[in-house]
Amino acid sequence: MIKTAFILFAVSSVFNAQAQQSEVDMLKTRLQTLHNFSASFTQKVTDANQEVLQEATGVIKLKQPNKLYWELNPPNENILIADGTTLWNIDPFVEQVTAINQDQAVANNPLILLTQPNSAAWEDFTVSHSNNTFRIDAKKADSAVHSLVLVFENEQLSSMSMQDSQQQISDLYFNDIQQNKTISDSIFSFSLPQGYDLDDQRN
Repeated sequence: MIKTAFILFAVSSVFNAQAQQSEVDMLKTRLQTLHNFSASFTQKVTDANQEVLQEATGVIKLKQPNKLYWELNPPNENILIADGTTLWNIDPFVEQVTAINQDQAVANNPLILLTQPNSAAWEDFTVSHSNNTFRIDAKKADSAVHSLVLVFENEQLSSMSMQDSQQQISDLYFNDIQQNKTISDSIFSFSLPQGYDLDDQRN
């Protein structure tokens, strides 16, 4: 019986690994159609009790490989720029910029993975899906973002939801979607604004 149980466990483990690999590959294939993606969005942030903490609007631009531009409009103004090497977090309210190695930032911001369909960092996440909805969960308990849910409509990314370590959920709904239309590389270049402090956390 012990031998039989071991064989069943081994078969089950292989099946689960193949199923997981298949779902990761399905998501990667879907993401590979997002060579360029830009949209405006509305955002709603709620806490663990579903109380609304913030509502905002902004724009997002993705360019494969490895480039991201994210901007929240005032009064919640904030900008993220991933240039392929560094993730720049620009906070106009305190006039400060934080610089992080982009590879290290993936664990705390899986949104960057959308620009890296073939990144080895996918091994730190599990993927499940139902119809056109994909859920990405961090394997590490100390990840700042626990899960990311992507919803596609007609091959376009239409909405996403992120849950952080504090159980806060950020729901984003995209409009004015421009998929696979040219985006200038200059969008993803960064220079320190005059008067801003730089908190450089790169190794």
